[in-house]
Amino acid sequence: MKKLLNIGMIFTFVFGLIFAVSPAEKAFALSYDGSNPVSTGCAKDAVTKSYSYIVDRYDNAYGKVELKWSAKCRTSWGKITLYHAAPYDKGSYYALATVWSYNSNGTTLRKSYNCADRGGNGVIMKGQTSCYTPQVYNGAGYIAKARGIINWGIASGTTNRY
Repeated sequence: MKKLLNIGMIFTFVFGLIFAVSPAEKAFALSYDGSNPVSTGCAKDAVTKSYSYIVDRYDNAYGKVELKWSAKCRTSWGKITLYHAAPYDKGSYYALATVWSYNSNGTTLRKSYNCADRGGNGVIMKGQTSCYTPQVYNGAGYIAKARGIINWGIASGTTNRY
């Protein structure tokens, strides 16, 4: 019985090593931090893992923010989509999304980016309806969330973590 248990433990250990994310793979995936999800091809297999409506204190909905995720790249990014084109930008911006990356227990912030950062497609200005952030690694050991805001907090929404 003891021999069978030892064989089972060895099998589990070896099997785990084969399917674990190697340090080289993790380092490669971390290299996606701050990159553009469209130009890297990561957006091709993207799915929405969480979303939130962007609402003001009167429950008026302006759009939604999504936490996008690519299984191929093991990355996430935030995307905000407005229901109507931005009516103004007051010389700065009308809306933007931010993505945060945390360690797996959610207590330590690792990275954050918004639409204006290199790798994003720019903030939402008058006449526009969407923007997305650069991506963050969101594989083993990390989680992410996204937030969308309208004009310095008039309305906002935050996704769940994934």
